[in-house]
Amino acid sequence: MLTVITSVLLAPLTIVGVATTSSSSANAAKLTDDIELSGIVRVIGGYLESDNHSIDGYSDSVSLHQQSLIALQPTWHINDRLSTTLQWVGHTGEGRESGIEWAYLSYSLNDQWQLKAGKLRMPFFHYSDSIDVGYSYPWVSPPLQLYNNKLFPTFKGANVSYNFAGESFAVRLEGLYGYYHSDSVMIAGSRLGADAKVDNMYGANAALRRGHWGLRLAYHTGDSQTRMEFLTPLMTALQQAGFDDASSTLKAEGPVNVYSIGADYEDFTSFYRAEWVRTVTDLDFSPTQTSYYLSAGRYIQDWTLHLTFASSANTRTEPSDELQPFLADPTTPLYPLAAGYYTAYQRIPTGGMNSVTLGARWDFRLNMALKTDISYLKETSAYSGFFVNEGDSSQDVEAQTGTLYQIGWEWIF
Repeated sequence: MLTVITSVLLAPLTIVGVATTSSSSANAAKLTDDIELSGIVRVIGGYLESDNHSIDGYSDSVSLHQQSLIALQPTWHINDRLSTTLQWVGHTGEGRESGIEWAYLSYSLNDQWQLKAGKLRMPFFHYSDSIDVGYSYPWVSPPLQLYNNKLFPTFKGANVSYNFAGESFAVRLEGLYGYYHSDSVMIAGSRLGADAKVDNMYGANAALRRGHWGLRLAYHTGDSQTRMEFLTPLMTALQQAGFDDASSTLKAEGPVNVYSIGADYEDFTSFYRAEWVRTVTDLDFSPTQTSYYLSAGRYIQDWTLHLTFASSANTRTEPSDELQPFLADPTTPLYPLAAGYYTAYQRIPTGGMNSVTLGARWDFRLNMALKTDISYLKETSAYSGFFVNEGDSSQDVEAQTGTLYQIGWEWIF
């Protein structure tokens, strides 16, 4: 029942955009009259039952470090309208980068309008802002097909939001503008080295809640000038050899457009949620990616039982055929270049994956929860990018399956 009470009390806050920190800020410690400190601790263990593969860092040995973390968030209220917020996150997993996730100034014009400027989260999804706050969602891990495919999870820039809460409904409107520069990108849960540049980023989202029903719509876009480290030498060699068409198919440059829709229903006994996201790009190797999940849960006193189906699919594309003649003759000097090109293309995620997750959550204290998930994952077509072949740099051409067992302890303070 604690989960139900908490979700009902925080429902208006979800719409006005502070649910991401509402749980932790409610327990924040006041260091001074103007400075408060809140935090997050996650201890997550996992084991993957699969043949010689890993997914999201989990393999056939128990791991406690892939998603465990600690986060600290100090907020300084400079005056009644102006504040500054930092969020430092320390990840134990090697594939996740520790450091400052948030660093921004916030100015409230009045009760409805708010401006923020600095380093902020990209609000692609319903749980984008609270992805590190495991206490805010029922699963141990949100559906991989959506939440592990965030190419640029943060941005530097500004956003403006408008919030209105009436007697029967609440609405939040938000717009943003900024850029993302980094030395890596996230693809299918894997951090890949890259000269990542996404400029002229802008977008908007709208969230509406009426009674037990909620709806969220969002659109974001940006101009990518990203170069993947593992592809750069090959692209250079192709250009020098005069194979411009093949080289262009490996570019991660052009506009990126992200469309998302979310809906939910929640009362004192159950919840139903769904999110759908489509990413459309000018990238030859993955022009369109579509992901979604459907989730339902039941509240039984301090327990939450839930079931989720999630899916992702990429538009299938074919590599350039201008090197195909050289691939048939190993004696030609251009054979290594042709083989390298087609092998690299196979390493680019162009497949899809379905998953079914059964989970339980126990809110044994108001600010603590224990959770466990069992997820059956199956590639609908190879290669999705989520399964990684351990001990081999090449990827399997056959669709992979696996069962992921996870348990987690969540604490907010």
